[in-house]
Amino acid sequence: MNWRPYFAVVWDSFHAAMASRVLWAAMLAIWILLAMLAPIGVREDYTTTFRFFDVYNGTRMKAMLAQGMVDPDQKDAPLGRIAAAMPEELSRKLQRVGEGDEVRIPLPMLTDALNELIDQDFKLATNAPDADEESGETSEKASDSRHWYDAQAWQETVRLRELRELDEKPAEELADSLIRRRARLRIEAALPGVFEARSARSVLLTYGTLDFPTGFEIDRTQFESLFNQFVIPTLVHWLLGFVLVFLGVLVTASMIPDMLQTGSLHLLLSKPVSRPALLLAKFVGGCAFVFLCVAQLVIGLYLIAGMRLEIWNPRILWCIPVAVFLFAVFFSVSVPAGLKWRSPIISIAAAGALAAICLVFSIIAGVFDTRIVQPERISGLVRAGDDLISVTNGGGLNRMDEDQQQWVPVIESKAMSNDRVLRPVAIDDDHVLTARIRNGKFNPFGSGSLDLIVLARDNDWKPQPGLRLPTATERLIPIGLTDKSGSGQTLAVNTADLLITQNRDILSSIGKQVKEESDDPDSDSDGGADGRSPRGQSADSIGAWLSTLVTMQGGATEEFVSILPRNVALSPPIRLAVPLDAADLNGESASESTRLLILNGSQLQQLVPDGDPTENVWQRDLTADLPRSDTPLPPVLAASNRYVVASTGDEVARVFTTKDLSEIFAGDWPDDIAPLSLHAVAEDLFLVVTTEGSGHLLRVVEKQGDEPGSENHPLQVVATLPVDEIETAMVEFTPDSSVVQLVVAHDVDRVSEFHVSSQADTADLSVVRSIEPKRSFWRRVDRYGIGLLELLTPQVLALGDTTAGMVSGKKAFIVGGGDMEAGEVVRYGIATPIISCGVFIAVMLTLSCVYFARSDF
Repeated sequence: MNWRPYFAVVWDSFHAAMASRVLWAAMLAIWILLAMLAPIGVREDYTTTFRFFDVYNGTRMKAMLAQGMVDPDQKDAPLGRIAAAMPEELSRKLQRVGEGDEVRIPLPMLTDALNELIDQDFKLATNAPDADEESGETSEKASDSRHWYDAQAWQETVRLRELRELDEKPAEELADSLIRRRARLRIEAALPGVFEARSARSVLLTYGTLDFPTGFEIDRTQFESLFNQFVIPTLVHWLLGFVLVFLGVLVTASMIPDMLQTGSLHLLLSKPVSRPALLLAKFVGGCAFVFLCVAQLVIGLYLIAGMRLEIWNPRILWCIPVAVFLFAVFFSVSVPAGLKWRSPIISIAAAGALAAICLVFSIIAGVFDTRIVQPERISGLVRAGDDLISVTNGGGLNRMDEDQQQWVPVIESKAMSNDRVLRPVAIDDDHVLTARIRNGKFNPFGSGSLDLIVLARDNDWKPQPGLRLPTATERLIPIGLTDKSGSGQTLAVNTADLLITQNRDILSSIGKQVKEESDDPDSDSDGGADGRSPRGQSADSIGAWLSTLVTMQGGATEEFVSILPRNVALSPPIRLAVPLDAADLNGESASESTRLLILNGSQLQQLVPDGDPTENVWQRDLTADLPRSDTPLPPVLAASNRYVVASTGDEVARVFTTKDLSEIFAGDWPDDIAPLSLHAVAEDLFLVVTTEGSGHLLRVVEKQGDEPGSENHPLQVVATLPVDEIETAMVEFTPDSSVVQLVVAHDVDRVSEFHVSSQADTADLSVVRSIEPKRSFWRRVDRYGIGLLELLTPQVLALGDTTAGMVSGKKAFIVGGGDMEAGEVVRYGIATPIISCGVFIAVMLTLSCVYFARSDF
């Protein structure tokens, strides 16, 4: 076959497009844009100032500063010294908060005041030698002004190793940025649980030789993730996807009508070419000039990213074929319109109509997904006896009706709800605990009081208010089993503390009569207050004018007692795990072997009871340091009686021994797994749920010898769950058997149960049953109606996700992963939009070729 005539047609089409003034105007605009972007650069420095997005717990910070302002006991403590140094206007507001008034204080106002303290410390540290040389008056004046930092006062705080090292060095040996960094760390030590963990170094944007006059200051890894997952895809999706595609449609709209002119068409058909091949050649020629424009812009962005931002990411070049592919979708509609009506205007109108249809269908699908599907997604599961209870993204709580095979609402899910329901936990076969935080989806404190919600079997699982929970509680963890005497405890975890209560007090709060433990005559309903930790004082042990501030900070209440040792400070995000010991598996009392593992920032810590566990005094006995991570992946932690598997989100798996927290492995996850959550299944078996929605069983196998190879990887994938789109998972242990049951929620609200035998080297995974609840009317409309519309129309708007996935190399990203639970997962649909658009292009071109071949022109 002679291809030269077809190449001649392609070249002719390309040459015709090159003659367009619109094309040259677009290319000029591209070069001007690249010239304007070229001076943008970055510089890296220490993280020295506070930004409003550094504050994880603004309500706690306001309450702590107010307490430091009004509590006489805090006058010479770090908290009181910082509060006393606040600006005059802010001091008046904090004073009113301390007196019980409701005062709204914007976060930027608080962070600006803290930044002023950093400036004061920097000026004092750099000017102190000169002041001493001139006279003693300056030094005396500084003493009278009562500088906020005092080395002796800060000895009582929990200081990071970085701060301890900086405090040991004199100021003259530190660079200016390190002096400011030291001041920031001192403030963080005085306000534990307020700020989210940040990297020691940050990236600042520059333009030429000037710093951007904005507060843009994030970690290097976060900056690269933001650039790859949002900046580049946004430029491609909007600038290339709409501006250049629209210009491309304008330029190419006349190609087909011009070809059908009498002289032009006869000349082309006089050559040894077929009509379908001629039309396809014209189509390729039209795409060629768009390729030229897109290639210039994308290659320019790639070079700017590499040379100015130090991000050499060759995946950016994937934007070129994606943008051309997007243009081909609209051009494939313009071609048949030009064949039928021979008018460039109608060709443009046809492409515009397709864009409007895709936009409308996308909006409709988005509304259904947001208001119908997302609120029903299961985010947590628990089983109490034979009953399965779930919590949803819409702030709802459901119970599975086994007979009807459907979820029965206990608390209604609501679309666009800002309420958050804590992941439920079972303290026995008849009682489930949870809590509903009003407006707590984006604020851990929410609004209003926070009461424990108790669901009881004998009350038909209806919600009953229980004990008052500490403010900002983010997770409940059962410790030990509850029997008829109400033994066992429940741990409430908030942003800055670990607080515990007795399960018998929980049952008593809903009117249950529980038998007191005969071997503890001094026990009472307050959970053993006499043995509380010094940090576990009840709120009513101080004046009522301070109890509100303690409550605002998430401190101890009358029912919940703090067990967090003084030498431990929580810094969000944190993860906790209770190792499952052999005593637990055999149904014995687990109180003597209770341990808590905390993955806190860059440190793994183990807490154990100091003496009798009912005395509520705990201590830290083991620690292990992990490198600090700045990636958007959430940290994960799980522990068995033998191994601890953890990751700080840096895509590195770390395996420790539970006995002494000695590290036995640090390396990549097998099969490029990106973990979202982790669960202990057996002493050497763990279930990992990935950001892509898949589930894998991993076995810890200690290496024998030094032979290389994947078979010697300490973490080996031994089984993969046969379900996708996993929302959450739960592990159930059977005391009298080696078989473990996995309960997995997937595909919005479906539930599948699996049996896992942990005896074999390769875990024996078997399906027990799968429950597919009946869909509501609107869910059926979404599945069959909206699904059909998405099937018939090209998913051009979803190509933005395709671009983000290709450029970042990720298949999902996490939104709001800083709290105790895993954040919302947004999964990229990389292949589906390409298939949808590819099928649409093929169908439209086939119809065009058939029409062109059979019509008489």
